[in-house]
Amino acid sequence: MAIGVSALAIGIAQAASAQAPAPAPTEVAVADDAGGIDEIVVTAQRRAERLQDVPLSISAFSQADLRRTDTNDLSRLTNFTPGFNFGKSGFDARPAIRGVRTENVAGNADPTIGFYVDDVYQSRAVQAGQPFIDVQRVEVLRGPQGTLFGRNTYGGAVSVITAVPGDELDFGAEAIYGNYDRIQVQGFVSIPLTETFGVRIAANYEKRDGFVKNIVVPGNDLYDKDTRYIRGTARYAPTENLEIIVRGNYWSEGGNGGQAFGYKPAGILYDPVNLRRSLTNGIYVPFVNSVPLDGIPDINGIDIGTRVNPDPYVTQTQLDAKADLKQYAGSAQVRWSNDDIFARSITSYQQFDYYSNAGDPVGPTGGASVQNRSSDAFSQEFQIGGADTKPLQWIVGLFYFDDKVIDEFRSERVNINDGFNGSGFPNTAKVKSYAAYAQGSYFVTDAIRLTAGGRYTIDDKNFASQGITIIRGVDTVTPNSTFSGSEKFKKFTWRLGADYFITPENLLYSSVSTGFRSGGFNGSAFTNPLIPFAFAPETVRAYEIGSKNRFDDGRFQINVAAYYNDFRDLQIQNGFLSGTPPILLSAIRNAGKAYATGVEIEAIAKPVPELTLNATAAFVKTRYDEYDTTRPGGYATPPGESAIISLAGKRIPYTPATKVTVGGRYDIVTSIGTFTPSANAVMSGKYFNTDYNTVIDVQRSFTKLDLRLAWMSPGDKVGVDLFVNNVTDVAVANRGVFGSQGLNKSFEEPRFYGIRVSFRK
Repeated sequence: MAIGVSALAIGIAQAASAQAPAPAPTEVAVADDAGGIDEIVVTAQRRAERLQDVPLSISAFSQADLRRTDTNDLSRLTNFTPGFNFGKSGFDARPAIRGVRTENVAGNADPTIGFYVDDVYQSRAVQAGQPFIDVQRVEVLRGPQGTLFGRNTYGGAVSVITAVPGDELDFGAEAIYGNYDRIQVQGFVSIPLTETFGVRIAANYEKRDGFVKNIVVPGNDLYDKDTRYIRGTARYAPTENLEIIVRGNYWSEGGNGGQAFGYKPAGILYDPVNLRRSLTNGIYVPFVNSVPLDGIPDINGIDIGTRVNPDPYVTQTQLDAKADLKQYAGSAQVRWSNDDIFARSITSYQQFDYYSNAGDPVGPTGGASVQNRSSDAFSQEFQIGGADTKPLQWIVGLFYFDDKVIDEFRSERVNINDGFNGSGFPNTAKVKSYAAYAQGSYFVTDAIRLTAGGRYTIDDKNFASQGITIIRGVDTVTPNSTFSGSEKFKKFTWRLGADYFITPENLLYSSVSTGFRSGGFNGSAFTNPLIPFAFAPETVRAYEIGSKNRFDDGRFQINVAAYYNDFRDLQIQNGFLSGTPPILLSAIRNAGKAYATGVEIEAIAKPVPELTLNATAAFVKTRYDEYDTTRPGGYATPPGESAIISLAGKRIPYTPATKVTVGGRYDIVTSIGTFTPSANAVMSGKYFNTDYNTVIDVQRSFTKLDLRLAWMSPGDKVGVDLFVNNVTDVAVANRGVFGSQGLNKSFEEPRFYGIRVSFRK
């Protein structure tokens, strides 16, 4: 549940009688004049519904919630959402929900958490990092959404709804100045040109120094900001029954990026007796990179590499780090309704390009690993549904998605004395996805509602790969390296549910649902025919029971959910023997099973109109049941042991067993305006950053605190906020990757503070 959830301008009465998914409201307004908790309307079931009536686990955040918590993108929602965590490497977003994490972000695979902007699917993990600008609300749906949202909502979905033109002239702007020389300016203007046609323009600019300091190459700091974003929206409503919304946006990111494979060497597990790295007998040697050797003994008089600065926000790379991202997107939605049915069409096109590089974390950089990634995506969806009234609610839809992804990995050497200075592996993945779905809910009595839905999806995929040799800066195709193939992945997903309204304010619900992550390809298959070319979809069956409640005339709200997720056919990096004689191979295969089970709680209390208290809690247990793989790079197989190891019994990464958030704010009304002090805290248990669950990749339990003091003028026209995020300045590792030189980590943002000045018509 949102922190101090604000009501949407759509009224609850309208939501209860809407014939169609209602036009997105443009403003946030108080819905409870008696001083209780505000209502919020969501579209998690592809129609406008009161949040407390939806039998799903949803956290919803209004525009006001996002602004007062300095939430500019998806990453900070982990501080306010149970069961949701967020990792990042470079620009790649790696969200995790209920034991489902985002690992493979390459073009040969798909995300595990669906990300949508105005009901348009974003196919690349990087796109989940786009900024929240002039956003009406954000909904985080926990658990598989395989029926109404479909493919690649294996763990859940995040839906961002942007504001649309209103019936009156409106405008506003805000500016932020903070540490690391953060400068952010954004604003919007909404103009009704006629009674039936209006436009809205929103723009954002943010510039910030990197918070990871490079102590070797001055000015080459990582995780800086250079963001530009602009969106234009036109709305045409010639009648009460018809509405057309057209959107177009441009988004760009620049700067140095954050090194795609981590920037901080976390250490090595080293066996000083047998003089090798070892997962079982190794002693933890922190903050060391295996190359180059620096001549300084690290353990038992042995030099195993170079010690690095232990500060998590310091890097020593000599790489000239660069990153560049550009996206052009457009969409059109046509909505028509009468007293009985509604119909909606959603059309979109997106062009996305991304570049980043990474180099050795310490020592002279002899080269760089370069990622070039692009996507050209078109989608079309049609929906028809019934009026949102008892006894029957229903919706049917058709979905088509066409995406071309180019994903190139290049390894470039600086020294070209031998005439060879690099190699590359450009891959092209094409997908055409077709789906048909339907869902219906029927009130068998005034209090009992039954739901059934299903979706059939066909993913038609083509994959092509080739090897490139770079000689003196010129690309040439490596002989016998071109490879291509295709595969169809078909899947039926479904949902069954039963709900009981004890009272209009107390709901019990239960459901069984399924989801899948689409299949993909092994790019290395072209070099070895023993490696399987394709891997199938991974699947989940989720069981959930929950309760949504309001008490004391709407002054106290508590939602509770318990779930069990059964994961099958996991797409894991699997170690296996093949061939005659058998040889050890490693590739992505459907060779894993796991589960996640837990309880989540969201509560809001408003004992008096001026005070809002909120809390969330998530308690979860995750384990791999089956998982065979090889040791990380550089970790040798001890004599007499198998080269294949089992990770059965290990915990799924990025999922703490316990996570609690608490917060509150108090409005102090005076003659010169309203002063609002607020605080929010996150208390997380430990979690691991890799499947190996070692002492190197563990993130210990931590507590983070945010503080804020806001002032709003009488009439809510002008505001000033003073804020400090991560007051405790805790360094939280949110990504870990084993490489040939050791394990590299990335960390969440350190302490950020600043001042925001805003005004609105």
